[in-house]
Amino acid sequence: MIAVGIYGASGYMGGEALRILNEHPQVEIAWATSRSGRPIEYFHRNLYGSGIELVKPEEATPCDAVFFALPTGYATSMAQDLLINDTKIIDLGADFRLKDRSDWERMYGKTHSCWDLVEEAVYGIPELHRDEIKEARIIANPGCYS
Repeated sequence: MIAVGIYGASGYMGGEALRILNEHPQVEIAWATSRSGRPIEYFHRNLYGSGIELVKPEEATPCDAVFFALPTGYATSMAQDLLINDTKIIDLGADFRLKDRSDWERMYGKTHSCWDLVEEAVYGIPELHRDEIKEARIIANPGCYS
């Protein structure tokens, strides 16, 4: 069983991750975060009765893998601490997606805080990078519209 956490579970991508992971036979959802204080059903009616309770981000506990469904820039600020604890990262946002730093900083209008991790990240398309994904510490999601 793989214990996973989802940062940003109240948003669209977080809800989709929860929906899929909740049905996976080898996954235990350790936690799902939201800063709102509202129940999961408020954001995702399809998860009514799922037993998933939202916690504040600071209440997240160690787990095997973490999904980031957060606005651009948040995953980079949290990644180092997770990797130190051998937690795999799957970023559903854009923090690790682009391999050209100047393009990334121009597109997102901010300075990237840990570019060395971007260089390590694997672009998460299994048809192209299946073997690399298996070994990766960081998997960059191709995006909503890929």
